Amino acid sequence: MKTITFSHTGKRQTNQDSILISTLSSEKYLLIVADGMGGYSNGDIAAKLTNDVILSVLDGMNEINYDGIQLAIDNSNVLLREKIEAIQSKMGATVGGIILSKQNALCFWVGDVQIFHFRNNKLKFESKSHTLINEMKSTSIINDPDKIVKYKHIVTRSINGDITNSTADFHLIEDLQKEDLLIICSDGVHDIFSPIQIQQILNTSDNNQEAMSRIEKRLHNEASDNFSLILIEV
Repeated sequence: MKTITFSHTGKRQTNQDSILISTLSSEKYLLIVADGMGGYSNGDIAAKLTNDVILSVLDGMNEINYDGIQLAIDNSNVLLREKIEAIQSKMGATVGGIILSKQNALCFWVGDVQIFHFRNNKLKFESKSHTLINEMKSTSIINDPDKIVKYKHIVTRSINGDITNSTADFHLIEDLQKEDLLIICSDGVHDIFSPIQIQQILNTSDNNQEAMSRIEKRLHNEASDNFSLILIEV
């Protein structure tokens, strides 16, 4: 496994994203991007706490499954609620992660951190963010894009001290192939680049490092939010 990463403030004063890459005791890799929620203070604390707790819980498991990941997320919520009560300040984070082994990748997410899977530089999978705009689309409450765009950044699930509001979604890739690419990115990235645009950049670059450098350069110029990304070369 090889990785390419970046994480920057964008036009914000502080970077409230947190990246984690770790080898688990079960001979698997854990890779996470957590995004401190805008509008709350201490988003950086929430994002790092989320990553640290998920790592701590999963690292002690022999077999990691959906229930184990949800337990790790729930534990993050419990500790975050304690922190919120201690400092009397709301905080929260969204998160996306991958548990990578030799033959498969177990993807999980809560909120709007997105995960993409590319094979032969073609998009095979895109996670669906837990946002109000996606809920409105799925229930056909409002179909007019101009009327629902304002709900784009309102997340419907997050890690914010409330266990009932942080159920993860999962996607299992059971047939990983050599040179498959996996990307985890915060909304600061996918606000600027759709997965199809990333696909086009991958196809017009000499290598993955060049592709990510092109993406990072444009984000430095255009991103208004923090932006963080992990690219995984299988």
